[in-house]
Amino acid sequence: MELKCVVAIVRPGVVEVLERKLGAIDIHGVTVTRVRGFGAHPNLFADDWTREHIKIEIFVQEESVDGLIRTIMDIAHFGAAGNGVVAVMPVEKFFRVRSQSETIP
Repeated sequence: MELKCVVAIVRPGVVEVLERKLGAIDIHGVTVTRVRGFGAHPNLFADDWTREHIKIEIFVQEESVDGLIRTIMDIAHFGAAGNGVVAVMPVEKFFRVRSQSETIP
């Protein structure tokens, strides 16, 4: 089984809805972090180009990736600049600190 890390950077307003929906599609582990940044279209006229977004990191089996991406995109899409991004990265190894053993999330 191949493991992936799905990272999404989305607007803060979608987090609560997204968390509920993740539980409904059997995703039972997520890391949520407040971040600041700008993408392809920064507001060059503002004193601070960055905007607050939420970074979500989820480890999943490869067969769950497409459904997870579809869920994130459906909830986060507003049709405007700044909706966010989603990236999928391979995970070489995954360990649980408690048991000090390699495992599957």
